[in-house]
Amino acid sequence: MVDPEIYIKEGLKIVKALMAEGNLPMALRTCQELLKVNPYHRKVQKYLKEIEERIVKQNEKKVEADIEATMHLWKEERFDDLMKIYVRLYQYAPQHARLQKLIAKLNEKLSAQQKNVRGALIHESLAKIQTLLREEKFGDTIQAGNELLRVDPLNSEAAAYLKKAKNGLIEQKLKDGARITDSADFDRQLEFFNSLLAIDPEHKEVKRLALRAQSHVAEQKMIAEKIHLNESVARMKELFKNGEYEMVLQSCEEIERLDPGNFTARVFRKKAKRTIRAEIEILTVKLLKETWKGMEPEYQKNPKGFVKM
Repeated sequence: MVDPEIYIKEGLKIVKALMAEGNLPMALRTCQELLKVNPYHRKVQKYLKEIEERIVKQNEKKVEADIEATMHLWKEERFDDLMKIYVRLYQYAPQHARLQKLIAKLNEKLSAQQKNVRGALIHESLAKIQTLLREEKFGDTIQAGNELLRVDPLNSEAAAYLKKAKNGLIEQKLKDGARITDSADFDRQLEFFNSLLAIDPEHKEVKRLALRAQSHVAEQKMIAEKIHLNESVARMKELFKNGEYEMVLQSCEEIERLDPGNFTARVFRKKAKRTIRAEIEILTVKLLKETWKGMEPEYQKNPKGFVKM
């Protein structure tokens, strides 16, 4: 059985190498896999935070490059095209200060007629969102909120309604899935919590529950591996008892894969090899005796016809 700390230590070496190569997405996924073994490991959490920060900076650089590449659209007064581009870029770097200023400036550049039409549509959308939220139609509220934010990404009122709708939907699903959260099926729990985090990755309670489920899954995995190891050792001893020494050697290899350096496996491998050698020696002597028994009459007749070795 692989020690979790050794597994994480080796995993962090891979993370460092991936970061050195600039492969941040793979480094991020590797850290996330290591956290499944120990969700509270400080070094893994530290690397995860650093990777996320570097990805944000990387995204901001790409956004900055795209902004520079599209600045000519301002001179051409292609404001609708700019809005589409900026809405897409905003999804990658919502905290990008220059992008926020450009979106605000773009809104100001829109004609008075466009502003009025757009303002009326936004007002109508907000009223619709309020109604849906009041009726606790959280899924529809989320859809309407996302649609509005695609048109007006800086609309704080829409963002607030969207947050409430996501919280409401998660609370509703937690209530409906109470049997899952109260069960001992931690794999199913983790799958359930991950589906909720897909709705809102920053929901604190669900993140806490997901980390707890991850910890239980890792613990169950370790227990299952230990049981498998104990069963393998017991099977190996039974094979030795029954004189199936070749099978014992195969079992030792299996145990070594589960738990490198296992003391019991090393001992029984030596015993099995020693017993196999002894049996071969006994069989060899027996064959020599039988051979000599058949050749002895010929030797008696013609001793000089044989060569001594």
